[in-house]
Amino acid sequence: MVISKKKLLTVSSLILAILVFVLFGTPCYRYTSSITGGTYYLGYDFGFGGNVTVESFNATLVSIIGIIALFNIVSLFVNKLNEKAIGTTNIISWIVATVFSVCCLCVKYVNESYNPTNSIIFVLIVCLIGIASSIYFLVKDVSED
Repeated sequence: MVISKKKLLTVSSLILAILVFVLFGTPCYRYTSSITGGTYYLGYDFGFGGNVTVESFNATLVSIIGIIALFNIVSLFVNKLNEKAIGTTNIISWIVATVFSVCCLCVKYVNESYNPTNSIIFVLIVCLIGIASSIYFLVKDVSED
């Protein structure tokens, strides 16, 4: 059984995007205020009244991952898209997601009240895996074994 490069590219990026959505459902930030005593926030808590820059990094990263997931779902069903177009789009979008995940890791320097937790580090690792898998499946030669 041979799976096409198109399906390998789309399914791998879709699985990684779902993994990032799951990681954002875990506590991603710790707000260390003397009033609250340290409250944890999810990646989906965009309106918790904190720093607008932190929330915009978060919202942009979640939006980029959503666009990656939506593009890969659509590209599964559109026959006119070829592997090179899907692979190139996935590589570029995972690179942009990596940049914003690094920005989400640097929120400690934007506002010293926020401490990113391990979930954001795992998001960065998944984004790097997304880049590597997109490049691998784009250059991989599909041959019957």
